[in-house]
Amino acid sequence: MNVIEMISTFMPSDGSEPRAITIRISDLREEPDGLWSVAVDVLGFKTDDHVRCKGADWLNAIEGAAGFIRALAGGKVRDDGGTITPLLLPQ
Repeated sequence: MNVIEMISTFMPSDGSEPRAITIRISDLREEPDGLWSVAVDVLGFKTDDHVRCKGADWLNAIEGAAGFIRALAGGKVRDDGGTITPLLLPQ
């Protein structure tokens, strides 16, 4: 699988320097248990996050990763206060 990567700019509401936020989906694979998984990285906020999202098939794993990113990164933008470009809305 090719890597899907989006680099965004986070502008904190506290006036601190803008930060580059890297969101990456990669390493799609079928697991020994028959499920599919994909690696998700969200980098550049106060903490970096690295997880694997699983799904019943390959597309379900990617859909799950997209939902996870929306909840995680969108939630961090909302909780930290500020804006991200391009826009990423929380759930």
